[in-house]
Amino acid sequence: MAKKKKKQKPKQGHPARLQQGVVSMDRVKVGRGLDALTGQFVQWYAEYRDDPELALMVLAAVRETLGVYAEVVGLNKVTDFDPPKLLAVLNSMIEFEEAENPEAASNELGTMIYMAWVDYVEFLRDTDLWEREFESLDWFQKSLEAQNPFAGEDDIEADDELDAILDSEEASIAALAEITAMPISKLGRAVLSWVLADGSSLWTSLPIEKFAETAAKAVEKDLPAGLEEPRKGLFVALVLQALEAVNAVTLNPQAAPERGVRSQGILEPEDADSFDVNFYFIQACLDMLLEQPAGNDQTALEAWGLAALWIVEAADGKPQLVAAPRDEQWSSAVWETAHVRMQELRVLGLLESGEAYSLPNIVRLAVTDVDDIFEDDEELDDEKLDAIFGPDDEDEPKRMKRETPYAGEVLQLKLTLKDAKPPIWRRVLVPMDLNLGDLHDIIQASFDWYDGHLHSFFENGFGGTTYGPAIAEMDYQKNETETLVSSVLKKEKDRLDYVYDFGDNWEVRIDVEKIVDADGGQLPRCTGGRRMAPMEDGGGIGGWEAKLEILNDPDDPEYEEVAEWCEDFGLDEGEQIDPARFSKEEINANLDLEF
Repeated sequence: MAKKKKKQKPKQGHPARLQQGVVSMDRVKVGRGLDALTGQFVQWYAEYRDDPELALMVLAAVRETLGVYAEVVGLNKVTDFDPPKLLAVLNSMIEFEEAENPEAASNELGTMIYMAWVDYVEFLRDTDLWEREFESLDWFQKSLEAQNPFAGEDDIEADDELDAILDSEEASIAALAEITAMPISKLGRAVLSWVLADGSSLWTSLPIEKFAETAAKAVEKDLPAGLEEPRKGLFVALVLQALEAVNAVTLNPQAAPERGVRSQGILEPEDADSFDVNFYFIQACLDMLLEQPAGNDQTALEAWGLAALWIVEAADGKPQLVAAPRDEQWSSAVWETAHVRMQELRVLGLLESGEAYSLPNIVRLAVTDVDDIFEDDEELDDEKLDAIFGPDDEDEPKRMKRETPYAGEVLQLKLTLKDAKPPIWRRVLVPMDLNLGDLHDIIQASFDWYDGHLHSFFENGFGGTTYGPAIAEMDYQKNETETLVSSVLKKEKDRLDYVYDFGDNWEVRIDVEKIVDADGGQLPRCTGGRRMAPMEDGGGIGGWEAKLEILNDPDDPEYEEVAEWCEDFGLDEGEQIDPARFSKEEINANLDLEF
């Protein structure tokens, strides 16, 4: 890790108070500049951080702090600032806020600001939007990362090792030679060269699977020996994704592949400056190879978990013996599949040959995500397996069923999806003794969503009191499970707002239509509604409407892609979406399972 830079303080006090004259116009300029980048940033965040919900929160932190910088220093564009001066402003802001409000320190205000800026800096680099020399951006990023208190001791040691390589030309050249000798690195050079030359004309005319198979045949002599035939195209596709991730190639579905800004470092890795792009290429490949497999194949999931465990143990210096007898907690199929996964990593050069599954040192530094799954020296107990694969159905905690029918007052609520045209809404009956966490589950069942994203309730509109689940990283004002629905929605015409998935930003307005007595029927219960709800991760109202329009025209060039997306999200092959469809029977069946 780079040494911590000495903090620079332009003046004492909160930077926003140093100049009393121009404030609003500077902030307006920052706001407009970031608004123009929001769509691109959210898309980038979804691809490279795999968590689009946090994108808007990151931009909010950047907006606030860059606004202060604009007031103190001045700013022409949100892609053109002075990194040393900005760091000084950030440090001064954080110190002032923590002195004024000690809770800001305990809430890790500095960490949130630094990490938001690390993401924004990487976005500027990846999208080539930065308008100054990249050396200054490199310095700024290292300075921010040096102040990251999230890093544990192991992370710091690994970062220090990597920084030592980056800071030494001799060490970088030696590490580069180690990387470029790996079969997967050789494959990366061959794929990139072919894609930019002979494969360029085929990119827009072939489906990605066919393109990858064609590429695999074209670079046959560079494919690592020992890869099974059906897997060759898969690995070429993976390598291609990793090349795009490190900006070695730009892939656009409607245009020929273009040479990326870091392509030269992959194609001709000759000097120390080429080390980082080749290292991060290896890391990108590893991250994808170690991703949890999609689908519900239990053998594949358990084999992935077992292989991940072996890799973590190898990173900790306790490699698994290849010939070790099978642990009885794993089936023979899982055990054999895990060994197949490890053998593929060996073929690619990411594991060393020998009696044990050992990691080359440079690969050990590149292993990033899987070590969060397991802790040192702990056995793989049921709790840990649940953390990886989810609890067994019979172990899933269930909400207790009422022993006697509810006999109190009931809220008749109308749930309206905002901005949907034609309107999409549901009418539900909700007992007054349920809490807002229960209401969240009712909304999820009513709109056929699967509760895979963050959410929040807002009282008195946005900016009012917020309610949410007990998540340490989220700053909700009140715990939803400790708040009765009847304490917020008390009478007719009371209203509450709900937002789900901070990336797609589904907004639901909750209105109390009337208060009625329980009738002895199912509760909670849907009594009416209109139209199919948008499918999960549909891209917000605008994205969903665009998908429906495409699906209405089989001749649309994006029809197959959108139809495949729908199948990935639960639609049966060949099944048609009917936006007008609504079934309260299905909703009530889901509610009955939940309550």
